[in-house]
Amino acid sequence: MDTQNHAKIIQQLIAIAPYIPMFYDEPVSVAISDRVRFVYNQPCPEIPVKADLENPFPADSTCSMVVNNGERIVREVPPTVYGIPFKSYAIPLRGEDGTIEGCLLIAKSIEKIKKAKSSMTELVDEVQQVSDTTITVSTEAQESSQFIYEITELIGGLAEETEKMNSILGFINKISNSTKILGLNAVIEAARAGEAGKGFSVVAKEIEKMSNNTTDAAKEISRMLEGVKEQLDRISEKAQQAAGSFGSQASSMENIAATVENLHANINVLEDYIQKL
Repeated sequence: MDTQNHAKIIQQLIAIAPYIPMFYDEPVSVAISDRVRFVYNQPCPEIPVKADLENPFPADSTCSMVVNNGERIVREVPPTVYGIPFKSYAIPLRGEDGTIEGCLLIAKSIEKIKKAKSSMTELVDEVQQVSDTTITVSTEAQESSQFIYEITELIGGLAEETEKMNSILGFINKISNSTKILGLNAVIEAARAGEAGKGFSVVAKEIEKMSNNTTDAAKEISRMLEGVKEQLDRISEKAQQAAGSFGSQASSMENIAATVENLHANINVLEDYIQKL
């Protein structure tokens, strides 16, 4: 390709260069070089890229490597260079015969992307904390529910023991009634015996008295046991309600944990996408 055609290509690119930043939402600087030096520079205030239009660019510069190797070079420039992080795109310019005629250099601000990455990292950490906390709460709720069910079973065991004690009291009542009858019979027989039965009559009356006391004591114990059983029934009912509540809470927390995990997975996908920008 002759020099005239070469100059024409460079000039055509220079003519459309002012419109290139319009394709981006972020601040963009544009520079164009031939094979030796920069011939055009359009920096933006945010990225004041320096391009020497008088002297050849250094042999180790990006443009020099692109012109010599014919390969695109993309790299990130830290904010320590121009005060703002940006991504540099150096693209070889080829003529009609494939000869490399120069380099198009675009510097695009990635400050928003950096902030988005930072925010996304913080969001990932926060979501992970929520996920861990939710799993912990769910586990504790399940353990509490299981613990309350165990207490309910123990209460049920106590209720059964109370029923057994009532059965024993029934047996004691039968013995007491039998003893009372024996005492009455003894009193009657002592009365028949007259003077000889006076001593036995005193013993018979004591037996009858003891029988009455035993019956009264058995009734009092039965009443107390009935009260205990009622309290145990109430405690069991409340415990079952609490266990159901904890079970429902655990189920809800599991659903929340599953939702958070899905959110975490979606955030990871978005984070990977942002990392590639």
